Amino acid sequence: MNKAAEAGIVVLAVLASAAAFTWLGPVLKPFLVAVFLFYATQFGAKTLARIGLGPRTAYTGLLGIVIILAVLFGQLVYREAAVFVNKWPKYEGRITRAINSLPHIDHLMADAGSHRPSPIPADASGDAAPATPAGAAPTRPPEPAPGGPLGDLFGSFSKSALDYLLRHTLGVAEIFVLTLVYLVFLFIGSRKLPDRIRKAFPGGRGDKLLLIGEGISQSIERFMAVKTVVGLGMGATAGLLMFVFELDHWLLWAFLFFASNYITYIGSIVACIPPVIMAFLDLTHLSQAILLSVLLVLNRLLWIDFVEIKMSGKELNLDPTLMFLWLTYWGWAWGVLGLFLAYPMLAAVKIVLAHIRGGQGWATLLSEE
Repeated sequence: MNKAAEAGIVVLAVLASAAAFTWLGPVLKPFLVAVFLFYATQFGAKTLARIGLGPRTAYTGLLGIVIILAVLFGQLVYREAAVFVNKWPKYEGRITRAINSLPHIDHLMADAGSHRPSPIPADASGDAAPATPAGAAPTRPPEPAPGGPLGDLFGSFSKSALDYLLRHTLGVAEIFVLTLVYLVFLFIGSRKLPDRIRKAFPGGRGDKLLLIGEGISQSIERFMAVKTVVGLGMGATAGLLMFVFELDHWLLWAFLFFASNYITYIGSIVACIPPVIMAFLDLTHLSQAILLSVLLVLNRLLWIDFVEIKMSGKELNLDPTLMFLWLTYWGWAWGVLGLFLAYPMLAAVKIVLAHIRGGQGWATLLSEE
């Protein structure tokens, strides 16, 4: 088989896999979240095992800690989100008034036309309009209706976004419950998997498969650990900054920084926008809002462009154009959760290709360099 035919088969296999993943989305989404959470918590489980706990006790204790922290933190974030949604009409009115205070195109055209000599107004018969009687107040043109195209566009967009988030709240809760169930079975089954592979592939083949699988597993563990540690660090420091400046709903924005780090390239940038806008709406002095905005942007640059790159190295770098297309597709296919899963999925594909025979070239093709 020549290389062109081999490349064609690989491309067709990728397209078929993407189609199957898209169709099986309701089943695969919570499972993939559980898989990546499993790898993200491996460092903690191995640390507990090193201090003397047995594997079963370590996994059970870690799972209990993850569930308790997820439930407690989820309740806090949900309450903050509910309070923010209730206050949103006030914020929306202030933002709309600020947008409508900007000069619009029709106003600029009217100002430009005001410098031209205006003809004498005439009535329907073509005669000049009667002059205003002496002493009478001149008639004024009707006041323009409040609002403007940009303000109306913002109001429509904000309502659609909030409706979307509220409609998908129940779906997120269901995915969270299924994810925990899958995570329990992954913790239970992972301990017995090596023995099953050795029995299924005797004669040393099982050990070779386990060696390849160990390399893949370590790379994915490292990837998930880097994303999780950087997300926690960025969210914690951003939350501390917002708490010091007494910004409303700082816990909600801190969680947004943490969660958005899994949406590589654009997530952490988008996460800066809501707290920056709220800083200019909530803080008393303009200087405070500007200072907090600058600190939040610098915090993002520190964690993403320095710490994450230092921790991950070149192994997990992906081509930006390919990553953007990948994010676009899975965002369209699976919504917000697809954006969170897109980068881990593509990184996992690259890691697997790098550890199997004949796949190194394709792994290099996915790389940034």
